[in-house]
Amino acid sequence: MGVMTLALSVFSIVPMALSLNNRAYLSRVVVHMLNRYGRPTEEVVAQNQQSQFEPVEFWGTVSEMFQKDGPNQLPSEDDSKVIRLAAAMLIFFIVCIILLVVYLVCSLMMMYGSVRGSRWLILPWLVATFLFILAYIAGMCLSTVLFGITLLSLAFLTIAIIESCIALYLWLCVISLFQDLPDSQANNQAWELKPRLNTSYKGIPTDER
Repeated sequence: MGVMTLALSVFSIVPMALSLNNRAYLSRVVVHMLNRYGRPTEEVVAQNQQSQFEPVEFWGTVSEMFQKDGPNQLPSEDDSKVIRLAAAMLIFFIVCIILLVVYLVCSLMMMYGSVRGSRWLILPWLVATFLFILAYIAGMCLSTVLFGITLLSLAFLTIAIIESCIALYLWLCVISLFQDLPDSQANNQAWELKPRLNTSYKGIPTDER
């Protein structure tokens, strides 16, 4: 678990740093998507127009953003919504990078604490992982509300809930290790991290039973 979350932290810092560097373009893309597929505005409601989310059209719009003329369809950089979103992304990505670095350190502490039998070195990882699971679920729920309740958004939310349940199960596995470790450092002398089952080969059983 420590190796997995360590790799997750390392490989998540890189895209976060790239997103921080390109936050102006990302904010234009998000505003364009919200204007086209988000909740209907007062102007649309006044004109009795219905804003529907079509999955095929949505992915077609995403693919257009990577084409040569895609950026020309985006709102300008001096748009008020783009400016506010870019400022929010600046804070968001910086906080995410800091949290990922902290999580990287927690993963190293958890790995070292598991080997040395120190339960208090595992505690920061347990707290950080639980908060990340809650933040992930809250973020997916917020995205579902922001883009509207549709078949595609509910499908993404269902996948997120399944992933969160798996992560929660793995978190509970580390909880069991935390409970099994001794309370004091003096009792850690006899602790040894070894497999639950003995896989050594001892020959063909001679017992007739």
